[in-house]
Amino acid sequence: MNGLASTTPSPGAIRLTVSGFLLMLVQSTLLLLSPQLDRDSGVLIGILTPLALCAFTTALIGVPEPTASPGKQRHGM
Repeated sequence: MNGLASTTPSPGAIRLTVSGFLLMLVQSTLLLLSPQLDRDSGVLIGILTPLALCAFTTALIGVPEPTASPGKQRHGM
């Protein structure tokens, strides 16, 4: 998968970026809607922030695509 830094980013990288930003948006919305930040909200924010950052970082770097194996090759004959 080509990352966002390449000239032709793959659809998977774009999806990861969008999902990462959506997770950050959900986190911000939950923070804004709460009158005060309690322990449960802090735990939720602590879980969503690294997940969103990992999705964005993975989208920027890109994930290597698996190589296509032509199948079993016969040796001999």
